[in-house]
Amino acid sequence: MDTLLKYIRRNVKVKVTLLLAPPLIFLAIWFYAPFMIVGLYSFDMINIYREITFTPSLTHYSKVLSWTGAAGIFLRSLYFAGVTVALCLLIGYPVAYYISFKVKKYKDLFIILFIIPFWVSFLLRTYAMMSILDERSIFNTILVSIGLINSPIKIMYTDAAVILVMVYDYLVMMVLPLYANLEKLDKSLLEAASTLGADPVKTFLKVTLPLSMPGIMAGFLLVFIPSVGEFVIPELVGGPNNYMVGNIIYEIFMGARHWWTGSALSMLFIAFILSLVIVYVRRVGERGLAI
Repeated sequence: MDTLLKYIRRNVKVKVTLLLAPPLIFLAIWFYAPFMIVGLYSFDMINIYREITFTPSLTHYSKVLSWTGAAGIFLRSLYFAGVTVALCLLIGYPVAYYISFKVKKYKDLFIILFIIPFWVSFLLRTYAMMSILDERSIFNTILVSIGLINSPIKIMYTDAAVILVMVYDYLVMMVLPLYANLEKLDKSLLEAASTLGADPVKTFLKVTLPLSMPGIMAGFLLVFIPSVGEFVIPELVGGPNNYMVGNIIYEIFMGARHWWTGSALSMLFIAFILSLVIVYVRRVGERGLAI
């Protein structure tokens, strides 16, 4: 045993292999293998008897691409995700900025108080928002009773409901990377800008905002990627006209039980999102990181 331990300590390749093997095996079983199976289904390489064949076909891809409603659903998903990212940034940046620059003590307490609601299950938080947005919610009842509105505000099963709940559920993913970035920012640069005559607005636009681009990029990716493929929120608070790609994929898999078309749509969606992320990182992300 001692000889084996000495050999492992001396051999760097063996140590790296032992460290990387468990996570790589986990990823291979629970991520890459299912992904490969979906790919085989999409190319019609698994028949109805769940047997692997070696006759790839693009039939299901052509079926998805020829579907007239596909472009509209993709655009709707991008619209919901884009608005969600924009609102999360508009709300989250001031929060992260305030905690980083204005709070002198108990910064960790502020962060904990902010993320406590997000310790609750994603599904439970969505149900809680449904009770708030419902026409019979306590807020609508109070507003009607005091005469501020004549009838309950109808938000449920609209675009606004989907976006509001998505912003609530994903806001923390924008605030935390922004806070981490702003907290590491060299405060002497801000003092230097002030000394050189820059007012607070110009200091923010010329110094703080450019230096926070890596945090904005990280927040963008953390919010955009899960929100563009969201399934639960549009299913619960949106109507049939608010369905996103995730809902259609679910219906194809679980409703129609057609794994081949569902897999083709999933692969196209993954390729589409991956291309957007690559373009964003190359054109915006690297520039932000280089500042």
